[in-house]
Amino acid sequence: MAQRATTMRLAPVETKVDILLVDDDATKRFALKAILAPLNQNVIEAASGSDALRQLLRQDFAVILLDVRMPVMDGFETAQLIRQRPRSELTPIIFVTALDRAETDMGRGYDLGAVDFVFAPVVPAIMRAKVSVFVELYKAQQELRRYRTQLERLVQERTTALTAINRELEAFSYSVSHDLRAPLLSFNGLNQSLLEDYGNALDPRAKDYLQRMRLASDRMTSVFDGLQMLFRLTSGEIHREPVDISAMAREVVDEMRAANPDRRAEVDISEGMTASADPRLAQILLTNLISNAFKFTAREPAARIEIGSEMVDGDTRMFVRDNGVGFDMIYAHKLYGAFQRLHSQSEFPGAGIGLATVRRIVNRHGGRPGPRVPWAREQPSTSCSELKKGLRSRTACWRPA
Repeated sequence: MAQRATTMRLAPVETKVDILLVDDDATKRFALKAILAPLNQNVIEAASGSDALRQLLRQDFAVILLDVRMPVMDGFETAQLIRQRPRSELTPIIFVTALDRAETDMGRGYDLGAVDFVFAPVVPAIMRAKVSVFVELYKAQQELRRYRTQLERLVQERTTALTAINRELEAFSYSVSHDLRAPLLSFNGLNQSLLEDYGNALDPRAKDYLQRMRLASDRMTSVFDGLQMLFRLTSGEIHREPVDISAMAREVVDEMRAANPDRRAEVDISEGMTASADPRLAQILLTNLISNAFKFTAREPAARIEIGSEMVDGDTRMFVRDNGVGFDMIYAHKLYGAFQRLHSQSEFPGAGIGLATVRRIVNRHGGRPGPRVPWAREQPSTSCSELKKGLRSRTACWRPA
């Protein structure tokens, strides 16, 4: 006979909180304790004000029920001393008294931090309702305190882990800078010397091989430079300040024109674009995007580059847009990856680190790199396949923080 296993679900054990009941009359304490019994909490009794203060030295309470009229030290004097203790200065106090309202100095009680008064004869349901409010509030505070402790511990653990990762990255960066780069530079130097000293004695094929080796070495050096750039962008602090993006873009474009005097490109820069950013990182971001635009429009007889902003779904997005060579949208997800290339090295040389750099900078500023969206040719296309084949424009967007 098959046996079915049954799972017993244990109800979570609810943590009880402590309630302090202060009254010099044992009969009244017994009655109030009986009234509070349905709340299923720990009720601690104190027969005097001094006894209540001793209890407060031992533990914290969710709420204090304090008799107004007591010998030696009355309820008001006890409340004043309770409020002088830092750990109990915010503990709710409910005064319980057999005096009528006219005989009770309620103003003084509220000045001492009372949250309420309960007058005899006590209505059990009302008393439980008042006390339960502060019990639940205390439980919520304890839960928040527990979550905060867990969060602080988690943050500490993550900080320790990130510190270890950063140390490993620093060690890797050092290795790239010294242990790997040094042999590469030596190889490059020997290659150059061989070409200079024995180039005329080599046949064309051997000379071509040496030149290819030198180009491969240069590409490897650019990869190392890219890795170090990404590491520097990941570490270090960000110093935000208002940045005039329009003015910075004009400076970058002027530098591009000076570096490429033979290039003719129409560049349109929107006025008034600003962002809260680290100026150094913003400069690197714009330089990468604009240099990409210049590079991929190199074969266009009428190159056009646009730097501006737009509202998309309530977000302000800044973009660098050009009418350069297009790409297949199937590979759009690779655009912001390090060393990812959508064009061959022979067509458009580069290390493939530019947009990865852009993504790191945008992410560190709390923004989001947007899609790099290709545009279609200006002449109409009749089908989706024709549209894909005719892509000529590319856009890189980002949302400033």
